[in-house]
Amino acid sequence: MRTTNDHSDQNDSEQGSTTTTATHSLRQVLGVTNHGVRPDTAPPPIIVGHRGALYHALENTLPSFQQCVTWQCPAVELDVYVIRDGSVVVFHGNDADPSGISGSLLDQFTNLAPNQHSIMELTYDECQHLQFNPHFPEFAGTGLSTETIQTAQIPLLRDVLLALKDTSTKLKIELKGPGTVRPVLDLVESLDMISQCSYSSFDLAQIQELRGLRPDRQRYPTGALFGGGGGDATLPENLVALARDEYGATELHLPYDWCTVARLDEIHAAGLTSMAWMRGSVGMTRDLTTKYHDVGTAEGEACYQALLDTGVHQLCVNKPNVALQMLLQQRGQQHGPQPEQEAQPPQPPPQE
Repeated sequence: MRTTNDHSDQNDSEQGSTTTTATHSLRQVLGVTNHGVRPDTAPPPIIVGHRGALYHALENTLPSFQQCVTWQCPAVELDVYVIRDGSVVVFHGNDADPSGISGSLLDQFTNLAPNQHSIMELTYDECQHLQFNPHFPEFAGTGLSTETIQTAQIPLLRDVLLALKDTSTKLKIELKGPGTVRPVLDLVESLDMISQCSYSSFDLAQIQELRGLRPDRQRYPTGALFGGGGGDATLPENLVALARDEYGATELHLPYDWCTVARLDEIHAAGLTSMAWMRGSVGMTRDLTTKYHDVGTAEGEACYQALLDTGVHQLCVNKPNVALQMLLQQRGQQHGPQPEQEAQPPQPPPQE
């Protein structure tokens, strides 16, 4: 039986706003009690590696995605742009300017034009001469070594697809830059990876374009992304109908602290899949040290458990190994030892 706390009848803007600090409790914001609302019989959420395994290898790079494959993570999320020579690359700059190379990259050559501040203004050859900045806060906050960061390279989407092809790990491709729909579809289809890929974007026109080109919602799942800035009061009142009916989305992707029980109930009742996504390392550290007191000061099990208890379908996390380990332990507690003939996934590495 579903149980919520005494604040479950508050409106969504009070419950999920990222600017509200009155409760200082993530569980209260989400509308879950200590016992949660997910029935014991419900399947666990799908764990998605946000930009791969960014605490073990640099985000949005081949080693980061390959680490998730090693852990048998069900899915990874990645960001793509079409650059000047038509190549599709995997990249995310800073939150204020995701395509920008200022801050996140150090220019290692001198022939960049003064106005070349976006990844989209470069060729792939030029991208390979850039070096990631170990002092960039999003990278420095992960504890990766300077060598790991500086030797990382921006990958082509094609190379990431080939590296993950025929593995059990699916790819959730976020269409970041303009004009990415057709080039991305061409790559996925040419490699016969339709069943392994899904698509999302904050630019809902791109989701709408993709649905117009590929009407089959089962073969081409799409996620409408919200939460790029401001509190959840910025969400349209007809959020679910807008995403599903106007833009043809099959999923709704929201910041983790916007995924209230009431909102998820509405999303699921409409037949849509839900996903809670974590902010980057800097954003999560800020949230958990200044906003929420009940789930620890670092992203980890307590935070994931609060989200699991909402009944959300997918968790896009920065520490997929921690989330996988938690679910594996819970599965063992619920079902006891598994038969020897049943293949078990490898244990994720120890939690940070």
